[in-house]
Amino acid sequence: MTDVEKESNRLDPVDGLVDNRRAAAMLGVSVGTFRVWATRSLTAKSGISTAMPVPVATMHGHVYRVEDIEEFGRQIALSSRALRTQQRSLGAYFTPNDAAELMVRWAVRHSEDVLLEPSLGDGQFAIAAQRFANSRGWGKLDIHACELDPETAGRAVASGAVASDRVRVGDFLSASDLPVVDAVIGNPPYVRVRELDSSLRKSALNSAQRTMGQPMDPAGSVWMPFVAKGTEQLRRGGRLALVLPLDFTYVKYARSLWSFLGQSYGRIRILRFRKRVFPEIMQNVLILLAENKGSSTSEVELIARERLADLPDGQIGAGVKVSIDEVARGDRAFQFALLPTRARETLTILEPLTGAAHSRVKFNIGYVSGNKKFFHPDSSVITEFGLPPESLRPTVESSRQLSRVGLGTGSEVPTAFLWTPGDQVAEQERAYVEHGSREGVDMAYKCRIRNPWFRVPGVKVPDVFLTTFSDRPRLHLNDAGWVASNSVLSGFTRPDESPRAFVESWYTPLTLLSTELHIHSLGGGVMIAVPREADSVRLLKHDVTLRPELDRLDDALKSGHSDSAYNVGAESISNLVGSEGLAAIQEGADVLTRWRKSRG
Repeated sequence: MTDVEKESNRLDPVDGLVDNRRAAAMLGVSVGTFRVWATRSLTAKSGISTAMPVPVATMHGHVYRVEDIEEFGRQIALSSRALRTQQRSLGAYFTPNDAAELMVRWAVRHSEDVLLEPSLGDGQFAIAAQRFANSRGWGKLDIHACELDPETAGRAVASGAVASDRVRVGDFLSASDLPVVDAVIGNPPYVRVRELDSSLRKSALNSAQRTMGQPMDPAGSVWMPFVAKGTEQLRRGGRLALVLPLDFTYVKYARSLWSFLGQSYGRIRILRFRKRVFPEIMQNVLILLAENKGSSTSEVELIARERLADLPDGQIGAGVKVSIDEVARGDRAFQFALLPTRARETLTILEPLTGAAHSRVKFNIGYVSGNKKFFHPDSSVITEFGLPPESLRPTVESSRQLSRVGLGTGSEVPTAFLWTPGDQVAEQERAYVEHGSREGVDMAYKCRIRNPWFRVPGVKVPDVFLTTFSDRPRLHLNDAGWVASNSVLSGFTRPDESPRAFVESWYTPLTLLSTELHIHSLGGGVMIAVPREADSVRLLKHDVTLRPELDRLDDALKSGHSDSAYNVGAESISNLVGSEGLAAIQEGADVLTRWRKSRG
């Protein structure tokens, strides 16, 4: 097999899904180029008449449906040249007028205000600021800007957005000659620091550490040091208005930034809208408004609206208070703040009667085979090579296998097997090993680093399975003793916990609401369960859970109606907080589901 063929196998889709690397290979571009495309608006204005596909999940990067990438490739086929030449490493896209004008009206307060736009782009904020000043009869504002790309800067100057002597062409994060200003307004790039070239990467990391006083995780995005340096450029009493990704509210690498903001500003507000602020792109965003630089605060206010136009006359007002300490600890405090008051109050009443899942079970990822096709042979391959039954273990190779499975796996016929030979490799299995070597399976990264290459490590029999990519996480009892790949989460119950009792406790409206609070999602509304978040889901304690109707629960799961499965345990909730409390919990789950599936 040639190197090209080996690489092709390595990049084959998995369960109809592809990650950034596979998607880039399908489109014939570099991974870096694809990732930059995913951060910006690809519109007819730049020669492209289509938008990036919506990622359905994330696991060490975005995950896309194969058919979406194929359709995207078809749409850009006639304009790929224009697409590949647009500002490859900038990660910038332009801000709609209504968002820019709202931010400008909030940030610009006096005719003498000095403004800075740290990532100029097309000068949308500068234009909006000057238009606002003109409406007040203030004349020309003093607006400064930075722009990494000379051509983009030139176009902004030519359009009259900003004067040529007020634009610094180059890296904002390494600039040492910028003025101290009254307001910083903008939309920083959303590029991962590790995807920048070496000089820009070093500049970003150095800037973040200098400003915040601690190292930045290189897995983070460049918008983070932009926020920190923007703060540094403000004079006392100054204001910061930036468009940031929704990730800001929960990603681990941004926790130190939250602490920094609380120590730097007297008031912080987050504006979030259910309807997409950027209609042409698939990036969920929010607007950060921080003011009174030089003071401090222990809380941030969340202002959540259906759409940006729902703020009357641009009057922003107060929001639901969120503790900065909770955000910095990694709590999903902003999710909790989205809940109606009744739901928040009912959760507080129920809290003593609940416990985090990790007190009863520990979730982990399953094994990583290194080559799904080889290590999960189908019936024809099993027959061809005569692979012995004792080397074939029933497995959840794909989460699709659980889509119509009932409460447990015991009554299900396994549809996939993991080939895992014993200490003594049978003669016919040696032929299969040789076959794998000829096909280049042994050269795949995961195989290459283990000895022998054909023994898959980490193969365990969990007590329960939890689906990883889904609209609603589904928990199943592994009473048939299947093993599990990393397509699902493997749950191992504590010594004093019954696996069946845990599964029965799981299916209540309270757990459903808790999954919405603790498990994150990406574009398209697909929930992505990772071990830490699954461990954090709270459910009723065993001694206050009424045993559900198992036949009804089994039928609901087999039918694929996850909501019905969770509602089987509704009586356990109403028994504790009454019908009104149950309704509040169900309303809370519905509200968070709408936000999760929003295009805002």
